Amino acid sequence: LYDSLDRDLIEARKLQQTLVRDRFRDFGAGTASLMLRPSGHVGGDLVGSFEIDANRIVLFGVDVSGHGVASAMMTARLAGLLSGASPDQNIALRIGADGRRDAWSPAEVAQRLNRLMIDDLQVDQYFTLAYAEINLANGACELVQAGHPHPLLLRATGGVEVLGRGGLPVGLIADARYQLTEVQLAPGDRLLLMSDGVTECANASGAQLGTEGLAKIIIENKSLKSPDLLEALLWRLGRFAGGEDFQDDVSGLIFDYRGLP
Repeated sequence: LYDSLDRDLIEARKLQQTLVRDRFRDFGAGTASLMLRPSGHVGGDLVGSFEIDANRIVLFGVDVSGHGVASAMMTARLAGLLSGASPDQNIALRIGADGRRDAWSPAEVAQRLNRLMIDDLQVDQYFTLAYAEINLANGACELVQAGHPHPLLLRATGGVEVLGRGGLPVGLIADARYQLTEVQLAPGDRLLLMSDGVTECANASGAQLGTEGLAKIIIENKSLKSPDLLEALLWRLGRFAGGEDFQDDVSGLIFDYRGLP
């Protein structure tokens, strides 16, 4: 029986990894590098991106409450709701007055997901969310933070800015409202969305890495390309925690903004 369950969970892990099939995407004016490391066979974290139109993209990070199969099933549902491959089912997209594809603002997307969780799905789960819409033409970025760790902005000049307004998790409280944060990206800037598996990673004495510890690692490794930076972050987390058997799912996304010629 245990062998059968183990085989099923191994297959479930393979299927969940396909939800983040593209670990690197090139949008022309910017690139997105993704990382996903479940703490068990399957996990409740999800990172991804999709295009709104030729000039606008969305980046997101999700962390579903709990662990195991139930959380993994919820990430699969959310992956479908935030999929660029099925725009007609994407909860963030809409048709504008001119008949072209458009999108709800990040704050409205969080509210729509909150209503869906409470009114339609009615499950004993909630999730945190970091969701950013970026205009590739001019670098304008709008984001919402719903209980997720603060997004970080690594400036081309070398400084790190902590973004976001905190906010409530999605699916926890009916009629929750989410605040929009606006920031301007310049060529060479990097936007980071990390799960709490990174910031709440603890060492042997129980001390957590925290936002400041994450920012320190990012600054020390800023010369690396983003895919390599994510690998370096995993290595540093393992060294901090005393091993790579992390207690929580670890996921993250780095967006490099190049700007248009």
